[in-house]
Amino acid sequence: MERAGWQTGSWWMVGALLVAIPVAGMAADDGVMLLNDAASVLAAENGVVGELPPNEFMPDGMATEPLIHSSSPEMFLSNGQGACTTGNCTGSTAGGLAETYWLFDVIFFQRDNQSTDQVLAGSNGNALITTGEPQFTVQPGIRLFRGSIDDCGRGWELGYLGVWNMFASLEEGGPANIQGADPLSLAVDGFNDRSLARATYSSSLNTAEANLLLRSCHRGFSRVSAYPWERCGNYRRGTVDWLAGFRWAGLDEAAGLEFSGGGLPGQPFPGPSSYNVRSTTNFFGAQIGGRGRMEWDRWAIDGWAKAALAGTAMSQSADPIVSVFNPADQIRPARSATEGGVGFIGDININLSYRLNDAWRMRAGYNFIWLTGVALAPNQFDFGATNTAGTGLAGGGGVFLQGANLGLETAW
Repeated sequence: MERAGWQTGSWWMVGALLVAIPVAGMAADDGVMLLNDAASVLAAENGVVGELPPNEFMPDGMATEPLIHSSSPEMFLSNGQGACTTGNCTGSTAGGLAETYWLFDVIFFQRDNQSTDQVLAGSNGNALITTGEPQFTVQPGIRLFRGSIDDCGRGWELGYLGVWNMFASLEEGGPANIQGADPLSLAVDGFNDRSLARATYSSSLNTAEANLLLRSCHRGFSRVSAYPWERCGNYRRGTVDWLAGFRWAGLDEAAGLEFSGGGLPGQPFPGPSSYNVRSTTNFFGAQIGGRGRMEWDRWAIDGWAKAALAGTAMSQSADPIVSVFNPADQIRPARSATEGGVGFIGDININLSYRLNDAWRMRAGYNFIWLTGVALAPNQFDFGATNTAGTGLAGGGGVFLQGANLGLETAW
């Protein structure tokens, strides 16, 4: 759940820089070199574009370059018939940016929580288990994208990410003097004089997004480019996609606390006593972001950074707490609560991919996902003894996920 010091901010900034550098490098030309692009277009229309003489340092098979050249994004121009053309900046299909693509990743996430540090069980005044102690193991999940872009660089994209059944637990045992937190434990016979306390925590995350895309493309190899990667003989192209759309995320959680063993001499407890809570958080928000890609003959580097500001719908519920000696005796009935709020979703990814053939690539990368404004299940434990205890909702928690991905992508 919560790691010492909640030291995730630095990783978040590192990931943002890794994505921002290539995107900014290609996007910087958008305003600076626009006049050069216009000049190139006018020259082409008047038939004055020439070719450079052969160069002994030019890689074999590389076409000569126009005398008027810019590494800035291609301008989307009409060909006189209402269609868009993009010069020599080709997509997966010859002659333009148009492509349809699928992307599939398996992701291995490690999770940290930004939660309270409430004591759940103790012994002789010392805390044994708190809400921040159980640690999640690495959990696999999947990510899927489907998108399409036309020759004018306009497109759409649908995406899904799911990580299910994340699980953490912590168990503490000893002499029969373990008890739950006061003052509730004073009223629950099964929360005192126990020899074993066990906390469990399970969680599943699902997100879906729908985005509109606008792509700008940078030409390939250029000996006069300001960027070193474009001066590599096998450089193919670079693209920048600006995106805006809608994102939903759902976080469903459950937490349990169980006391067992122990009892008075000659009067052992007949069974365990438990306290179980559940929580849900749904995000509904607008998302913006950017995605950059640089392609060479076989290798490519790509990444994205997205942010969503969302409204949240949160809920929590708790099972009845009963006497261990007489389960029909409800010490606290079932409780529940709902509440709205505001949350944030941040998503950063960077990948290295290898082209297997004209249609398929293998990819590997790393991911950072951050959610704030969530109702974490362990935060819903309420050990108060009043009539309204357990009827409130504790929001304002945070979840940070990071981990590697491995997958395939195809485009045509």
